[in-house]
Amino acid sequence: MRLTSKISIVLVAVVLMTGILIGILCIENTSSAFDEYLYDTYEVMLNEWARTFVTYYTYNGNSWVGVENLGRFADLQQSGVVLSDLNGRILYYYDMSYVGKQVPSDIYSRGYILRVDNDVIGILYPAALFSETFMQLEQNFVRSAIAAAGKGVFFTSLFAIIIGIGLSVGIVHPLRALTKATKRMAKGDFEEPLPIFSTDEIGDLSRSFNTMAQELQKSNDLRKQMVADTSHELRTPLTVLASKLEFALEKNKPLEVEETMVLYDEVIRLKGLVNELQDLSKLEAGYAMLDKTLINFRDYFADLDMLLEAEAESRNMTLEVQLDDAPEYCYADPKRLKQIILNLVNNAFRYTPEHGRITIEARQEKNDFIFSVQDTGMGIAPEDIDKIFERFYRTDRSRDREKGGSGLGLAITKALVEAHGGWIDVASKLNEGTIFTVMLPGWDETAENAKTEQKEGSL
Repeated sequence: MRLTSKISIVLVAVVLMTGILIGILCIENTSSAFDEYLYDTYEVMLNEWARTFVTYYTYNGNSWVGVENLGRFADLQQSGVVLSDLNGRILYYYDMSYVGKQVPSDIYSRGYILRVDNDVIGILYPAALFSETFMQLEQNFVRSAIAAAGKGVFFTSLFAIIIGIGLSVGIVHPLRALTKATKRMAKGDFEEPLPIFSTDEIGDLSRSFNTMAQELQKSNDLRKQMVADTSHELRTPLTVLASKLEFALEKNKPLEVEETMVLYDEVIRLKGLVNELQDLSKLEAGYAMLDKTLINFRDYFADLDMLLEAEAESRNMTLEVQLDDAPEYCYADPKRLKQIILNLVNNAFRYTPEHGRITIEARQEKNDFIFSVQDTGMGIAPEDIDKIFERFYRTDRSRDREKGGSGLGLAITKALVEAHGGWIDVASKLNEGTIFTVMLPGWDETAENAKTEQKEGSL
């Protein structure tokens, strides 16, 4: 069954049930109000004759014997009252026509109670209740009330059907559009956005769907680009290997030592690229295990400083190191921290011309360890800032792999920093230089104890 039909049926059912319930209550309340009106109309008369009957009952030895003849001795002719006992047997009516008969059940509860010393001795009714004309009028009144309630239910149901159809169409139409868009997405079409029909929850759903489609499109484009870039990166070393080996096989002669070294270099390049891809995949999937510990950064960096100074000297560059006098310790995986620092510094070397300057700073801010790598190189264009951490992305596409790297270094660096629970930021100006800033959170005893308990529980 269609959602439109379901909504319409539910609305009509609710309206019908509500209308019927309201109709029943209206009829009951109307009948009750009618009885009250009748009672109020005859109240003075009933009170007057109630005293007469109670007086008779009392002087007659608390008995109704002979009450049917009371009209002969009292001025009760055409008084318009009927007396019954507690069982509903009629004891008195002025013309004796009802005496001995039973009070109809629908009238029994509508009388005036007679009491003597809190004891119920009888029930007094307006004679109009026993009139066929009155009963017919009352039935006509009830039928009119029922007809009015029925008309109300009918028109309310009709209105509910119209509203239900309009409401269901308003709900179902966006959902159908969403279904079609989902089917297009399943076929790989992420480009056509879903129209926004409203500002309510369905509109929020449509906007969220469009955002998801954009992210999937972006991921799909990145995947395609990654496959293309990976193929490009692997093609060069594989081509060199294949051509050299093919030449050797065709000439049927062994390779020279120099040629073997070239092939070995290409194998090392392939191995390094594959290792970087595996490393990045593990980091992004959350499978990389970190062995974090407290590191004395001054002592730790001293060994790297010698290596970096030698590299800067070979490139005719100046390397400056500025370590803050604040606490010397940072909390990180020593191997991964070295990888982060070297990736950033090598990136600075790669894009800084001769006689440029590389500046490394480290400081403590509260419990966080922050360090930065700044260069005076070519800088990064504003449109490239948001893309530099993507796989295989190079700001200068004209550079070959030897000068421009694999394009994975910054992606790996970002993943490593985030695996430590930190963040990395970049600021740059064209032809002025770039600065990368890294924050690594300090030791958090509560968090580390929780991680330890989680690891022990999983074992």
